[in-house]
Amino acid sequence: MSNEYEALLTAMKALTQTVDGATVTLPVAEHGWNTRPDAESYGEIQLEFEADALGGDDRKVARAFEGSVDLYSRDRRGGGWVPLIERTLEEQCGAHWMMNHHAHERGTALFHWEWAFQVEE
Repeated sequence: MSNEYEALLTAMKALTQTVDGATVTLPVAEHGWNTRPDAESYGEIQLEFEADALGGDDRKVARAFEGSVDLYSRDRRGGGWVPLIERTLEEQCGAHWMMNHHAHERGTALFHWEWAFQVEE
C-alpha cells in the first residue's frame, strides 16, 4: 500500500469540527460501508486503480494510483465537511486532486460529493 495513501487515509479518518460546542469526527469507511451509518454526514475513501507508471531498465520505476473520497450528507452544504476534506486533500495530495461529482441522490435523499485524487506508490 502506498505511504501517501496511508497518510491520506489517516488524515481523513481524523477529520473533526466543532458543532454546538462539541467535537464531531466524520465517520469514514475504507472501501465502502456494508450498511449506511446513521450519521448526519459520513465519508468513504478507496484506492481504485493504477493511474500511471514510469518504466526504466525493463521494469516499473514509479507508479501512481487513483482513488476517491466520497461525502454523503443530509445537509445541502455538506455539514461543514466540504472545505475540511478539500484542505486535507490539498495538504496530502498537493495539486493531484479534483472534485469529480456533486449531486442530490433522490433515492436516499442524501447530497453526494466525490473527489478524485492521485498518490504515488
